[in-house]
Amino acid sequence: MTVDVPLDLPLVPTQSAPFFMLGCVRSGTTMLRDALRMHPNLAGPEETHFYRWGEPFGTEAMTRTLTNNVVLKRHREIDGITEAEFAEMLKQSTSRAELYWKYMTLYIHRKKPGATRWFDKTPQNVYGAMLAASSMPRARFVHIVREPINVVASLRIGRIVKVEGLAGACNYWNEAVQIIAGLKRAYPARVYELRYEDFVDQPLKQLKMLLDFIDEPFDEKWFSGLVTRQVDHRDEGVLSEADLATVRQLCGPGRRRYGYETMPSGDKAPGDGRISNKVPGARKAARRAETPR
Repeated sequence: MTVDVPLDLPLVPTQSAPFFMLGCVRSGTTMLRDALRMHPNLAGPEETHFYRWGEPFGTEAMTRTLTNNVVLKRHREIDGITEAEFAEMLKQSTSRAELYWKYMTLYIHRKKPGATRWFDKTPQNVYGAMLAASSMPRARFVHIVREPINVVASLRIGRIVKVEGLAGACNYWNEAVQIIAGLKRAYPARVYELRYEDFVDQPLKQLKMLLDFIDEPFDEKWFSGLVTRQVDHRDEGVLSEADLATVRQLCGPGRRRYGYETMPSGDKAPGDGRISNKVPGARKAARRAETPR
């Protein structure tokens, strides 16, 4: 059967590097994605999970996972891409990066024809962050981090993802921030971090700084309908005092790094909780790397 898939569409303009929103689940990635969707140049679909799993691309195991996952099938339906079209993309692609370009090109054609740049919001793609960085050398990465006590409480409540065990819930957060730390050391010019709490408190200021990082214009009127709200699960009774002490212990290094806890010396974290994304010479190096040769 021949599937009518317009995969001969011109690719999204490559002068605008894509970016990935990574991190821990329940950290505000959906709220940030929805805000960025208001930008006229940016198009972000539902979560794809193309870099999440460890099976090599093109193997039966990876193809089966991407094809049969019920959640991903629902996401493709929302994105306006049929299962036949997705199967054809998989067949024609030889790498995850190639699959992304085909998927995003069709998604933009269907959902936001005026967009010039795509981004992907899949927190769990953090597990394939180094592969994404090396296979898409011009891509950038955005990490939104949230106080882990709130993340663990949200996971125990389980409205989207449910995790009862404290070690498992803490490691959702710990593993994400540890991978991001490595990614930032390897590619300092390509990684931008912000805190959920700062974004909720000052959304326009945070969006402007983020858009400056990805070299996109900012106009306050694009975000006139943006509403953010601080959701705090710490008082919902799902974590006992002993649980809270365990979370503070297990997530201690990361909590101090991001300003959620004072240093052992009693000093505040650098920047009083604000994340520094300043790397001398990094922006110039990133632009030089993106210049076509």
